[in-house]
Amino acid sequence: MPGGPLAGYRILEIAQALAVPFAGLLLADLGADVIKVEPPEGDGIRHTMEPILPGESKGYTLVNRGKRAVCLDITREDARPVLQRLVAWADAVLVSLKPADLPRYGLTCDDLRAWNPRIVVLEHVPLGHAGPFGGDPGYDVVVQAISGLSVTTARERGGVPMNIRPAFNDMATGAFSALGVVAALLHRERTGEPLRLETSLLGTAMALGNQLLSWFAATDPPRDEAFRAALAAARAAGADFEAQRRIYEQTYLRGSAANIYFRVYRTSDGFVAVGCLSPALNARFRAVTGLHDPRTEPGWDFDAPGAADRLAALVADAEARFAADTTASWLERLRAGGVPCGPLNFPPEAMFHPQLVDNGFVVELEHPLFGAYRTFGPAVRVEGSAAPAGRHPPLLDEHTDEVLAELGFDGAEVARLRAAGVAGAAPPGA
Repeated sequence: MPGGPLAGYRILEIAQALAVPFAGLLLADLGADVIKVEPPEGDGIRHTMEPILPGESKGYTLVNRGKRAVCLDITREDARPVLQRLVAWADAVLVSLKPADLPRYGLTCDDLRAWNPRIVVLEHVPLGHAGPFGGDPGYDVVVQAISGLSVTTARERGGVPMNIRPAFNDMATGAFSALGVVAALLHRERTGEPLRLETSLLGTAMALGNQLLSWFAATDPPRDEAFRAALAAARAAGADFEAQRRIYEQTYLRGSAANIYFRVYRTSDGFVAVGCLSPALNARFRAVTGLHDPRTEPGWDFDAPGAADRLAALVADAEARFAADTTASWLERLRAGGVPCGPLNFPPEAMFHPQLVDNGFVVELEHPLFGAYRTFGPAVRVEGSAAPAGRHPPLLDEHTDEVLAELGFDGAEVARLRAAGVAGAAPPGA
């Protein structure tokens, strides 16, 4: 599989920003020929998300490697013949537009199936079709808030939660979308039946929230009543975000205040992270650190007099012990004791850390306009296939003529489409 397991499959990407383009990147990494359809002015994130040069940004570069791109004004009726040939040529189409715009542009599933009865269709609807916000545009920050994830993970500034970066709901939606497309292609190979898929940022957020975004009749109703009452009182009193979050944590996450096993510690010269999620790993951690956890005592009761003070003393003891030695020393001791751990790297350090570089989790690539850059390597390695990311992220309008020629448009037709403003990049300043 020199080109990857998806070599020979052609994917049409009609989307901007992050979620669906990230799906396209993953499919390209696996060998698919991904054709990105950009508006004449280019994908919006070419001009935002940390621009490097006019029309080239870090955000665009990192999620569009390995693709080809064409400029096409899909809002115009005279673009339909080009779209029709693209769809007829493809195995799957990834669409991320407002649901209300799909019939206007001839991009509903029925429209696409009329052009290609075998096409796999993935439609991305950020907040879902139904509900009070159904069909609305949605971005990661909005979804973090609606889903409740902001409460569980966000830092606070000025009394309000900050949005979490990177936009993890976008990226995970891309991963789920790519998985869905691969499954649908496999289903089509087995049955001949194409499938329509739908993904959303909000659905992704709920999946990622796991046990933190859940409800159990066996445990939660009494907590819910107390929480809602306390939260209402705090809001009426003008409490800030952190005060409101403490009510949530004290009601639902009582153990988090005494977390010594799954956290980052400050050392004498930096920080070290430890991750212990089983009784056996917790015991190893205690053996290495010499800590005594009163929760291991028979008959321990969270509500017993003095229990909270003992747990607070435990946390303070753990933090003091870590602060008394270096990161390197703690890493050596923890690893020797079988405790999962690692240093805290700031991003510029991570890009050159041997654990990331030696495994290909960070790769160095070359861009034709601004030279070398480092980015994440392929998340899935396929034995026997060539290394992906051989094609740089497409420049604006780079492959329009090439792809139109492959679709059967001759030079005169391409020139006419360009002159009419249907295909090709918009003139500077337009």
